[in-house]
Amino acid sequence: MINMMYLVLTALLAMNVSKEILDSFVTVNNGLENTKASLNDKMTQQYSSFQSLAGENAAKYGAAWNEAQKIKAAGAELVSYIDTIKVRSIMKAEGWVRDSVVMPDGRLVDLMKVTKKDSHDELTNMLVGGEPAKPIEGEYTANDLKNKLMAFRDLVKKSRPQDTDLSASMDRVFNFDNRLDASGTDNNWESINFYHVPMAAGITILSKLQADVRNAEGEVVKRMMDAVESKSFKFNKLTTIVKPLSSYVTVGSKYTAEIFLGAYDDQNAPEVYIAGPGATVDTVSKTIKGEAIKLNMNGAKAILEQTASAAGLKTVKGIIKFKPVGGEETTEVFETTYEVAAPSLVVSPTKMNVFYRGVDNPVSVSVSGYSNKDISATATNGTLSKSADGYIMRPGKEAEATIGATVTNPDGSKKPMPGLKFRVKNVPSPRPYFGGKSVDDETIKKTELTAAAGVIAKMIDFEFDLKFDVVEYKVTMVIGGTPIEKVTKGAAVSGDMKEMFQKAKPGQKVYIEQIKARGPDGTTRNLGSLAFKVV
Repeated sequence: MINMMYLVLTALLAMNVSKEILDSFVTVNNGLENTKASLNDKMTQQYSSFQSLAGENAAKYGAAWNEAQKIKAAGAELVSYIDTIKVRSIMKAEGWVRDSVVMPDGRLVDLMKVTKKDSHDELTNMLVGGEPAKPIEGEYTANDLKNKLMAFRDLVKKSRPQDTDLSASMDRVFNFDNRLDASGTDNNWESINFYHVPMAAGITILSKLQADVRNAEGEVVKRMMDAVESKSFKFNKLTTIVKPLSSYVTVGSKYTAEIFLGAYDDQNAPEVYIAGPGATVDTVSKTIKGEAIKLNMNGAKAILEQTASAAGLKTVKGIIKFKPVGGEETTEVFETTYEVAAPSLVVSPTKMNVFYRGVDNPVSVSVSGYSNKDISATATNGTLSKSADGYIMRPGKEAEATIGATVTNPDGSKKPMPGLKFRVKNVPSPRPYFGGKSVDDETIKKTELTAAAGVIAKMIDFEFDLKFDVVEYKVTMVIGGTPIEKVTKGAAVSGDMKEMFQKAKPGQKVYIEQIKARGPDGTTRNLGSLAFKVV
């Protein structure tokens, strides 16, 4: 089960992802595709063995095999259905024919070859539609996929109604309840996973769902066989089960797994040991050569917890010792692997992809696998301070600023993260208005002229709500053949200017010139001039 992968995706999907992150999704998806193929091969062997046993002894295995065939058909149909969604989305995005997406061996084209990995439209339009709060319905939609996954989950649970552990596991893996998205908004499963999601991320999520289906299929079919075998074997043959709660973790987090016997006596718990650093497991003598670490037990289950100290594929080997009542001690060898992903810094300006001088620029800084309390953000060319919703960046005079971070690992060690660069610009100048008129207007009514209170400066189509104060301007009119000029400080019309406006006649020109305004950064800017013909 790779459910913990959602922790990585939630952090990445809330922003415009870079090429490197898209390529990371490709890497994860390729791993999931390989996992899916391996699980498919494993299930083929498992079903073949089950069928052979049912053929040899129908009385013993027949009923269980009939139930297993239902799971087999449902699982194959669901995996194929999800592949169809992938194929349709890639075909639509790239304009390819189906043979360019589906290889001769049945595998899908390598996601790295898809050029529109960052495209949001195809999966959104196909699976969710334009209203995330009201996902569309119908074939090959996220709503239809959710219903099929729920039906598969219920079929698995129904196949073993008395197995409460299996039921709880299926409810955890196939959980479609609303939850908070990256913005903190309560959202539905369809939109969280597929609305405005880049193609690379959406395909990876679909591959993860396929792996969940195959894992669930393998788990229930194995339990069906074990249930039949438990009627005949009294611990003279033991099968170990290694059940990871997650096989995808980040550096600094914990890999957790349950290791237990397929058939066990809760009054007679086994002993579980794993090989310590540098130790090996001898599969012939079934002993650990070197340090053997005894695991803590929860009933008859051993709990494995390891801190993921470095990225890469990790392998854990060990042994289980069990002595049935009246029998000889039996030892079984086990092995499990899990992948540790290195965390990556995520910095997303709240309003834009640049920082503006002289204003508070909201910024969110996060690192996958770490909580906010373990992240210390830094900045160059400016000051970065904490705020209620993240950070506030006030950049300096240079053309670029870099946002970085240092994370604290569980052992207290510090790890610097590479910084991300952002452009730095001055706030654009506002547009002057007089009597409701601006540079695009050529005429003004006398009633508008005499009623005007003064000059104001407005920011047009700008993300920040900024105020510029007009500090000075000049009014020029020709009265009685003589040019008259009046200058005032501040934005309001002076008394002399009002007298001039009262004398204005139709066809006369009025000039509002040398308009100056002071911005929030303390600088004074020349906003140009306005010229109107009185009508």
